[in-house]
Amino acid sequence: MVTACASPRCVGEATTTTRTAAYGRGRGTTRGLASSTTRLGRVGTLARRRVQPHSGRRRGENHTKAVVNDADIVDAEDGWSHITADYLWKSELAGRVTYLDDFEREELRDALEMAFNAHDGQKRKSGEPFITHPVAVAAILAEMELDHESLIAGLLHDTVEDTKAVTFDSLEKRFGKAVRRIVEGETKVSKVSSSLSKQGTAAAAATAEDIKSEDLAQMFLAMTEEVRIIIVKLADRLHNMRTLEGLKPEKRVKIAKETLLVFAPLAKLLGMYKVKNELEDLAFRYAEPQKYADMARRCDELSKVQEPVIQKAALSLQQALQGDEFLRGNTVGVTIQAKAKEFYGLHRKCAAARAKNGAFTKNGSAKNPDEIFEVAQLRIILHDTGAMAGLSAEARRLQASRVCYHVLGIVHAMWPPVPGNMKDYIATPKLNGYKALHTVVLPITASEEPNELPSSAGVFPMEIMIRTEAMHVLAENGIAADVDIRQSWRTAARRTTRQMRAERRAVLIRSFEQKGLPIDKEAIAREEAIDRLAEEADQGMEDGSDKASLRQVAWLNNIQTWQKEFIDVLSAREFVDTITSDLLGRRVFVFTPKGEVTNLPYGATVVDYAFYTDVGLNMKYAKVNGVEVSQDHVLKNAEVVEICTDIEAAPAHLTIRRLRWMRLAASTRSARAKIQKQLARLGGGDIKELRESLQIEALTLAGAPIPDTLGPGVRTVSYCASVFELVAKDRAGLLATVSAAISNAGANIDSYTGVKVADDCFKMNFAIHFDDSELREGASLKSMDANLSKLYTEITRFPGVDSGAMYCDIDAAKNAL
Repeated sequence: MVTACASPRCVGEATTTTRTAAYGRGRGTTRGLASSTTRLGRVGTLARRRVQPHSGRRRGENHTKAVVNDADIVDAEDGWSHITADYLWKSELAGRVTYLDDFEREELRDALEMAFNAHDGQKRKSGEPFITHPVAVAAILAEMELDHESLIAGLLHDTVEDTKAVTFDSLEKRFGKAVRRIVEGETKVSKVSSSLSKQGTAAAAATAEDIKSEDLAQMFLAMTEEVRIIIVKLADRLHNMRTLEGLKPEKRVKIAKETLLVFAPLAKLLGMYKVKNELEDLAFRYAEPQKYADMARRCDELSKVQEPVIQKAALSLQQALQGDEFLRGNTVGVTIQAKAKEFYGLHRKCAAARAKNGAFTKNGSAKNPDEIFEVAQLRIILHDTGAMAGLSAEARRLQASRVCYHVLGIVHAMWPPVPGNMKDYIATPKLNGYKALHTVVLPITASEEPNELPSSAGVFPMEIMIRTEAMHVLAENGIAADVDIRQSWRTAARRTTRQMRAERRAVLIRSFEQKGLPIDKEAIAREEAIDRLAEEADQGMEDGSDKASLRQVAWLNNIQTWQKEFIDVLSAREFVDTITSDLLGRRVFVFTPKGEVTNLPYGATVVDYAFYTDVGLNMKYAKVNGVEVSQDHVLKNAEVVEICTDIEAAPAHLTIRRLRWMRLAASTRSARAKIQKQLARLGGGDIKELRESLQIEALTLAGAPIPDTLGPGVRTVSYCASVFELVAKDRAGLLATVSAAISNAGANIDSYTGVKVADDCFKMNFAIHFDDSELREGASLKSMDANLSKLYTEITRFPGVDSGAMYCDIDAAKNAL
């Protein structure tokens, strides 16, 4: 664990702690610099522990050996008599909740008793009492120092669904409406996992089609009511992933892919990168064990040759920061961490490179781990809190930015930066609030002789991230680390608890008086005194939970807005696809002419931007960086976008024509759905006219001329003649495997022919198309082309498939009109 100097000698004297790391050279391996102490800090090594696939433990953490999903409750022999509520409190929770007041801990202790009694007799597949799971979830939440209501919800999140001892009404009566709301929402979220695990699909795959879209839609809508629902669910999923090993392989794969599809992106959107990275690492290890092993092997190979250079770079940077007078006066410490990039992130970059260069084109070479060289990272954390004592919030923000930019200048003065790789997330924070400066440098200096570098290392890129301590904490835990949001949750929770305690006291007093029993007035007075002190402590604490939450998770509002706006346009599956693609996918940042930052889904066009800013219906043309561009212009980071509008109402037929062309240019499902809804309102969205528009789009994408007249068309042009040609070994079951893959991708097989061309060689031809319903609800041909390419890539990787080709016969398409 990396720690900064907790007690600096004085504000003007900086403390620098440097850590370097072996980049996954094996399980538990620690290499690098020997620990030593300098006047300004400590230099040491921090090994990054890597675990072989299905090892059951991750990076040295002593996780519970239980390996079941929530629903997997079975009988087991009683070997856990020592597991009592008191034991669990003392061993797992008491030491983690010292930040809570006594009356908050009393509420949590009562919740533990309720959970223990409700789950009494239930076992996990390992034989452990089931109560160990909700206790572990609460412990994860306690490590984030969340309010006691969140911890109570973590303890009780399975009680209503898996037992008959607790109901939503009894939860609300004992712990309040907020706890009920969180548990009720978390129960809806849990349906996603259970529906997936019970489907029993032939192929062990977890895609959007495998998960019941209705349940996912309900999950997303439930999250908009209370953001803590997501946090509790992420803690629940994290513990389940840590204890996944004992499940059957096919079930592990399903849960792991579901985690990569939904829950890791949700953690990222909340800025909870610590949870996100662990979820991705565990899920990647189970979902793609061979690819995980290949990536681990490649990172280990690079670690062997790059680590000496990284160590030298860290020491050089330490010396430069130590000698900088500006940092001495404006920070109380600097921590340098050396680490390797996350395996799953590297895997996604490889996949993106394959898609960009062409996975099956003649000149497109598939990207793989052996082509990766940039895995090293240096993280610089500036401890500036003590140096900014007494400054206003705005002054602290400006000073934090100034210190970060100053360090960036030092870094670029030491090593040559790689052009085009500097990212300023301080000036333009990410959607989840993440702030930092990122740059990529070549860790060499002009004065170095070639023989000073390790012969096998060569020159390689190294990423450097610069952030203050506050930025670092926010990057690790996201919304759970936001001081204002967390305080607002706790203030509201404490107020609710005091009110309920007062009501219980009143009921108890009345009951004792009616029965003529003596009342312990001293105990009542002590509890009232505790509540008064808590109320005084909370005075002035604004209960701005809604306002604070919306500041960092404004995207939740989009889900509610889309659900209301597209209720008659999108099905549940399409609603889920819109959220996962437009919200959970990559983002691009652009500026308005006034300098305001707008973030959009990656690949968005100026038309998407126009509808995002609610001027799409009046859009006349667009300018990017002051130059007029076409409607299909794909936006890039830092571009300035201006939408020029026409306020004069146009005739309906001209508006319909303009909207059709805009639909062709839009890439996001949300924009296309808005256009489709407007077309339907104007009477221009019927099936015939939609197919004509799609036929124009298909011919345009194919580079074919557009005829003067378009016939009715049985199907969309591009997909009436999409052909897969496969050359494969003649083996039993291959036809069924390929056919199942095409069907699972949502495509239909129009025809099939198979010819034996050699003793052990078979040529297979499939003509397929996708359903028009997808296109009618806002999907673009470009996105469906991507689906087609993905399907082709998947099929050509099947065992026995030697080669293949994919094409669209435009002549046949025209004949189908």
